[in-house]
Amino acid sequence: MKKATTIAIIAGAAATIPAYFLVRKLMQKKQLAKTEPKLESPSNEIKFKEVLPENSPADTQSASGSSEPANLINAIKAEVHPIAKPAKDKLTYPGLIAPNGRILYNFKDENNLIFCEETQLGKRLIQLENSINIRDIGGYTGMDGRKIKWRKIIRSEELAHLSDKDVAYFAALRLKHVFDFRNKSKSERQADRLPKTAEYHLLPIFSSADMGLDHKDFTQPGVVDEFMRHIYKIQTEDRAQIFAEVLKYLTESSEYPILYHCTNGKDRTGFMTYLILSILGVPENVILSDYTLTNLTFDESYNLLGNIMSEELGIESYHLWEFYGVKPDWLKISMDYVNSNFGNVETYLMEQTDLREKDFKKIRDNLLAK
Repeated sequence: MKKATTIAIIAGAAATIPAYFLVRKLMQKKQLAKTEPKLESPSNEIKFKEVLPENSPADTQSASGSSEPANLINAIKAEVHPIAKPAKDKLTYPGLIAPNGRILYNFKDENNLIFCEETQLGKRLIQLENSINIRDIGGYTGMDGRKIKWRKIIRSEELAHLSDKDVAYFAALRLKHVFDFRNKSKSERQADRLPKTAEYHLLPIFSSADMGLDHKDFTQPGVVDEFMRHIYKIQTEDRAQIFAEVLKYLTESSEYPILYHCTNGKDRTGFMTYLILSILGVPENVILSDYTLTNLTFDESYNLLGNIMSEELGIESYHLWEFYGVKPDWLKISMDYVNSNFGNVETYLMEQTDLREKDFKKIRDNLLAK
């Protein structure tokens, strides 16, 4: 029972600890650079823009040259690093080698932090005071070359830790619905902070019985990865109808914007995003790219939660390393299951849920620009 409780903490402790977005640090560095001599070409910098309403003039501008994939990769390698802490408390390891000699998984190499021409971090990442992982899924090219509208659908971590200013942001956006994929007890312990404009919907994806945690020894190599693969298998094969409840709201043009979230905004939320982007005709390689953007905040998640998890489980924090990022192979479990058994997401949903083709057409009409 203690282990099950601890994994719930692993999934949810971010909600109790205010964190600063990686992008905030990059923007601060950019501001400082205005007063200092530039030592290298600005073409290798990531240029971030202020979050703007959908119809603002900036929406008509394309990403700058610094947002091209090659430059983004170079910039991320140079700029992504852990939150500054005293040396004795820092939980990252030089060369990704754990104290016992184990090679740690690199969540920010080119195979696990994937950028594409439409990544557009400056508009995609929603920068709030107390958040780590909140993103817009707009801007991607879908069916018939039509672009997904901005500020219609937001994928997020849980919202219990939002500041008053953060809540005001969503109120100004006139957020209409929030869908919570956590279980009931977690949603009550860490209740979302919502604007008055938003209607709350609790849609639990997992129960404690799904987890099978009692016999997991997370000190053994590969056990966290095995656990995560189990999670993706369950949500893909057995939980389609729950995810379909969100899709039903997307058929009504009056019900936007919406936000959906789990705890850290990466696994259940990642699968929901896969379904939506697939319906809209976004290629799978672009969907995988969007999925991996969670890894931008890996260091922050690990450094914020590592000591807590280590103490709760009584094991060194590096054993829990893989809980804090996403691997493309995890989402590919869902993609492979859908493609092998149904051919595409639409057929999967029509056979596993009460959605029909007319619903997908309405979703495309609502979300794809003309």
